[in-house]
Amino acid sequence: MLRKTLSVIVLVAMIGMPVIAMGAQDVPHGKWWQNPEVSKQMDLTKGEIDSLDKAYLNNRRNLIDLKGKLERERLELENLFENEKLNEAEVMKRFGQMENARTRLAAERFRFIIEVRKTIGLERYRTLKTSFDRFRKQMRHRITESPKGGPGKSGPGRK
Repeated sequence: MLRKTLSVIVLVAMIGMPVIAMGAQDVPHGKWWQNPEVSKQMDLTKGEIDSLDKAYLNNRRNLIDLKGKLERERLELENLFENEKLNEAEVMKRFGQMENARTRLAAERFRFIIEVRKTIGLERYRTLKTSFDRFRKQMRHRITESPKGGPGKSGPGRK
């Protein structure tokens, strides 16, 4: 019963994540600027690539720390639910701390997007978003058009 309640709380928290995190879906993940085709299409300079590398490394370091803090908060909240007697005030306090950790994590992800935007400017940022949207649509199309049998099954393009 307690695990079910915790699951519901975590699910509600995930659904209510800050809108800020939505911006992270607009740009590709990883070091896309290191791809020679993308770098050429975006007309990135060596200085811009170096700047993106530095921002990425700093962001990843911060994300690792923040993810660890979020996991600790989840663990502590789960631990409170495992107690024989449920202390609702303490659970709500810990839930708030977990949500604060989640918000800090989302804000750090968004900071990287801001750095990308500052580094490449508005026009190239729009180009990046458009290209990434096109890529995502192509990937979705490929997934929906792939044979239902899955890998290793016969179907179009398979032997």
